Amino acid sequence: MADDMIKMYIEKRHKYEAKIQQDLEKIEKSAIDIAEVGDYFSVQNDELLITIKAIMKDDEKHIAVYTSENPTEIPLCELTITENPDLIMWIIQNDQLIKEGFKEVLINAVRNAENIVNTLKQLKVNYE
Repeated sequence: MADDMIKMYIEKRHKYEAKIQQDLEKIEKSAIDIAEVGDYFSVQNDELLITIKAIMKDDEKHIAVYTSENPTEIPLCELTITENPDLIMWIIQNDQLIKEGFKEVLINAVRNAENIVNTLKQLKVNYE
């Protein structure tokens, strides 16, 4: 009886972890085309500063996360429930915020580029 309970628990845990992994991959895919490597934004969550950043790892672009407590960039697809349960829950609950954050970074980059080009035009610099 106890062995059956353990097997059932392990099976449910594996299903839960697989679902979380799919959710994280979906969130990463939703932001990957918007973000350029090096783009990042930060969000203050209670006492924790959470930074979401586009990085290159193993010749692939990833969306990574790091916090004020753990400054190591971890791609979303590499987060584990045993090491980062609260962070994973925050990411899944705020998936729209992640996509919108990178859109805002993109909009600001376009605005800044326009401002730079306009400044160079005013200075009559060949900006091409």
